[in-house]
Amino acid sequence: MRRARLVRLLACVLGLFAAGGAQAQESGEHQLTLYSRAGALVYLSDARTTGGMGAGVGLRDTLRERFILQADLSYLMMMGNVGTLRLGAGVQRRGTYTPAVLLTLTTFFGDRLAFLTPEHPTPVRSPAMALGVSVAPVRFTHQGLQLSLLELGIGVGSDLPGLGLSYQLGLLEIGTTF
Repeated sequence: MRRARLVRLLACVLGLFAAGGAQAQESGEHQLTLYSRAGALVYLSDARTTGGMGAGVGLRDTLRERFILQADLSYLMMMGNVGTLRLGAGVQRRGTYTPAVLLTLTTFFGDRLAFLTPEHPTPVRSPAMALGVSVAPVRFTHQGLQLSLLELGIGVGSDLPGLGLSYQLGLLEIGTTF
């Protein structure tokens, strides 16, 4: 009985997503997509370490089925409570199989592990920021639904004096156009 209800609920939700996606396909140049994501982000430098694993939500504008502008917020845990704001711009392939490459700017705020070194005798208090590149090779779009099963990214940030590296692993991203 419970299983049947769950199947009916899932069918209704998928039906609503498909209807919204079909409407967006007819609208032309811009497609707005609301998406949720799960994965890991970490920022490492001589002065601090921050990040973790978690989930987030975002908004993406796809121009002419090719160019991407997006912003997302994520909550990460395992190294405390960390929030990230990620802004991205890039390009994707047209069609059903839509791998993408993005230039991203990621800001990490919240808890962190701070390390005192001769170059950093006091903890760095500002949010960590990294400029990087993300690649989503396993990404699909069909009738307004988007699914990405893998996203890899690397970035560089500045903890003057010195640099920090940012690593990103996206495990799942699901979105629908509206």
